[in-house]
Amino acid sequence: MNPLGYMSELVTPDKSRWKPMLMALGVAMAGIQLVAFLKPPEAVTGIVVLLVMLAWAVGACAMIGYLRWFFASEVARIKREKGEKK
Repeated sequence: MNPLGYMSELVTPDKSRWKPMLMALGVAMAGIQLVAFLKPPEAVTGIVVLLVMLAWAVGACAMIGYLRWFFASEVARIKREKGEKK
C-alpha cells in the first residue's frame, strides 16, 4: 500500500484508530527526546526531525479517524436512547 493510501485509510472512522494515534505520539516524543538529550550531529537531527514530523502527521490522521468514529457512535447512541424514550 502506498503511504498516501495508508494516511487516507487512517482518516476513515474506526474505533481501532487509537492504536496508531498513540504509537505515532510515542515515536514523535521519543524522537524529540533523542534530539534534546543526545544532541546528535545536524544530519542525524534533520533525519530525526523528519521522522518526528511524519509520525505527527500519521498520529493526526489517526486522531481524525478516531474522533469521527467516536462522535458518530455517540450520535447513534443518543438517537437510539431518544427513540427508546418515546
